[in-house]
Amino acid sequence: MHPILSAPISAEFQRQIEIFEKQTSCEIRIHIEEQNDAAVLDRAAFVFDHLSMHRTKQRNALLVYIQLYPAALAIIGDVGIHPHVNAEQWQSWKDLLAGHFSQGNFASGIEQTLQAISAHLSPIFPWNENDINELSDQISR
Repeated sequence: MHPILSAPISAEFQRQIEIFEKQTSCEIRIHIEEQNDAAVLDRAAFVFDHLSMHRTKQRNALLVYIQLYPAALAIIGDVGIHPHVNAEQWQSWKDLLAGHFSQGNFASGIEQTLQAISAHLSPIFPWNENDINELSDQISR
């Protein structure tokens, strides 16, 4: 079993989602697939739709898609996010995550990547007391 599939790593990923969602009104999900042959962005978009992530009120959901074999990552967002994030920013978040993952630092990779995303998006989509958690914080597979 790949270490990223372990219960402690999944629990840490979920904890980081909960921290992220207390800093911004954005919703985020992490999806892990063991294997897929589709183009990574196509597959991430399919998963985004399958998880109904486009149904948030502000259309500000993000997906961190992790594929183990062959190794691939994608970070994608809904239409409300795109006016505020350019291609270089998306790539920098993916590179940050990939750098940690390549060294086996899965928990710190998610932590630092979600912190970087939150730092960029929380001024645009601030969290407030009335914020409703619109999407599950569970890691999907």
